[in-house]
Amino acid sequence: MATAVAVGAVLAVAGTAAVVQRVGTARRLPPADATSEQVLRVYLRAAEAHDCAVTEALTAAHAPSSPEHAWCGQRQPTSWFDEHPDLLAHRNIGAVERIPADERGGVSEECIPVDVTETNMSGADPGTLQRWQFCFHQTADGWRLYDEGYG
Repeated sequence: MATAVAVGAVLAVAGTAAVVQRVGTARRLPPADATSEQVLRVYLRAAEAHDCAVTEALTAAHAPSSPEHAWCGQRQPTSWFDEHPDLLAHRNIGAVERIPADERGGVSEECIPVDVTETNMSGADPGTLQRWQFCFHQTADGWRLYDEGYG
């Protein structure tokens, strides 16, 4: 009986910690009516701070750049093949390019170029990537990172 109570208490504490973490993350997210540029700025600050919870929450679940591939430099690898890019700095946020929904399969998209300084990105030498594009889709939660890269 004492073991069951102890296990129940541990599970309750773990569940409470998970809820507190989700609430804490939600408080750091931009409101659903934020512009794509506002969401990008929150995302970039979180990436530079290695705030994985925020970068993952701001990445669309169905995106080619899925939440588990969000910029999060100091995440622990789960295999030898894991590469978690580390965004060290950003500058020169460019103008928003709006792509109508009828050109993107019914979902509007907004892409914003940014110069980013990175390391540990698969296929790129460490350094500055000029005009790296972050592309966002409108979701029920607001703009979420859908894709990124060149082109």
